[in-house]
Amino acid sequence: MTRGSHGKFYKNTIWQYGLQFLKYVFPLILVPYLTRVLGKDSYAVYAYVLSFMGIAQTIADFGFTLSGTKKVVDNKDNPALVSVLVGNITIARLMLLAALLAATLAISLFIPILSANMQYVLLAFVAVGLRSLLPDFVFQGYEMMGPLTTRYFASKGAQLALTLLLVRGPNDLLLVVIADIVGSSIGLAWSYVATSRLFGVQIRLGTLRQSLLELKDSAIYCISNVSSSLFSGFTTIIIGLALTSNTEIAYWSLALTTINAVQALYTPIANSLYPHMLNNGDFRFAKKIALLAAPALAVGTGAYCLLSKQIMLVLGGADYVDAAGVMLALAPVLPLSFYSVLLGWPVLGARGYVRELTTTTIVAGMFNAVALLALYCSGRATLDGICVVRCLVEAVLLSSRAYYLWRLPMTKAT
Repeated sequence: MTRGSHGKFYKNTIWQYGLQFLKYVFPLILVPYLTRVLGKDSYAVYAYVLSFMGIAQTIADFGFTLSGTKKVVDNKDNPALVSVLVGNITIARLMLLAALLAATLAISLFIPILSANMQYVLLAFVAVGLRSLLPDFVFQGYEMMGPLTTRYFASKGAQLALTLLLVRGPNDLLLVVIADIVGSSIGLAWSYVATSRLFGVQIRLGTLRQSLLELKDSAIYCISNVSSSLFSGFTTIIIGLALTSNTEIAYWSLALTTINAVQALYTPIANSLYPHMLNNGDFRFAKKIALLAAPALAVGTGAYCLLSKQIMLVLGGADYVDAAGVMLALAPVLPLSFYSVLLGWPVLGARGYVRELTTTTIVAGMFNAVALLALYCSGRATLDGICVVRCLVEAVLLSSRAYYLWRLPMTKAT
């Protein structure tokens, strides 16, 4: 790869930040509304299932957003080949969804908050399935992120409007997820219209063997992503088992929402930088971004801590102000996770060190599981203890990725 202009990166990053702005605006309206309208018990169900389904969403993607992006980059001058790729990945995802549905039903039987709300869980899984079929890797491979922003505005706007119109009290919990399904359906249709219009790419079904090969090729990417999702996913399961108070579960969920909101600021850079590095290969550019980000991270983390009570007051009202302590305990995750993300797919992944990158996520995931199980088995799985583990896991992830960056050559031999 040769070094070239970074114009596409900057353009795509602006579009992605537009997307993240919308991801702030819609939840800023939706979350305070749901916390007040649903009440603590129903909101705890909503928030917990949302976190649980985040695991299913990551597995359903199976790393195709990453592996698919690389293959689109390699074949972007041949829309017919990209169309077959889209078809193969779609069939592979449908097979995964069938297996995930069975796993979700089985796991739900052992987690009280899920088994008591099985109808809501099943509908939430439908929304996950629709989102998992989105062909985002096509837009990333062509380095054209604008349609992803317009799609989000259309789909989430419809979801928000339906939620505000239909959800009036705790008994309307199912209507929340039905609105999600409608919005996700709009997003899926919007995406395939855009890929056809912009790139001449459609769904062309290949053979079952080709779909299985796509699963095999993407497995290493999936392992990395799934291991990463265990940070929140396994923690979610432990919280469901260890914390009997719906109030504490609601505190954790709302505090984690604020962490995710800040981390969402990192996503535009990572999503734009990964395909840019695949196409361009100027890794010194990534180093420049890392240095420029340091002051912003320091100021942002400080503001997050100082304004924690005010943030909780806005998001949840007076009943949730005590959750500011959870925000403070999780604050170290913010700077650590930025550099974990930056050194991940945009640097190590784009260099070709996929297995090494996967190793770092597995190591951190195993640390997470062992630490949480130790807390749970010893009867010390308190909210404060779980926050400490979450911070330590992010430090382990960053340290392991920095180690590989230091030890490995600039470009992997092929």
